Amino acid sequence: MKKITIHKGFHRPFQLIPVCFRFFTLKERFSIRKKVLFTDSCRYNLDNGDQSDWNKLFGFCFGINGIHKNSARLVWRYSPEADKIIITSYYYIDGIRRSRRLTTIKLNQCIDLNILKAGRSIFFFADGFLVDDVIIISNKPAFGCGLYFGGNRRAPHNITIKMCDYD
Repeated sequence: MKKITIHKGFHRPFQLIPVCFRFFTLKERFSIRKKVLFTDSCRYNLDNGDQSDWNKLFGFCFGINGIHKNSARLVWRYSPEADKIIITSYYYIDGIRRSRRLTTIKLNQCIDLNILKAGRSIFFFADGFLVDDVIIISNKPAFGCGLYFGGNRRAPHNITIKMCDYD
């Protein structure tokens, strides 16, 4: 698994080639599937309402400016009360944001996450189980979306997540 770090004070990891340029497709059917492990560094406490903001894990958007218009991503946040990671589907349909809690896992526990697009349907899977599905109306090209800490707050310390793609 590859270690990816978002350094303190930043939203994104340093990458020579941004995710949007590494993943691009016009296909009607495709999947982004990754094995993910949240390290102990994923513990954080922001001591305010920002604790409930979603950190983006991976996904895709439709069109160059589609991230807040039509997109589908998996997101996460740390729950200090439970000492666990909450994983949620997170998507915009015609500019309206929706989400659905998928699962909760312990730190240092691997999970298999997958987003499948088939026609206009998008399916979210956690460890092989279908946990959410939506209809997105878009015929634009799909661009990849990568790791991002926050909403509005930047990483309070170095955050490291281990991830690998499935073939």
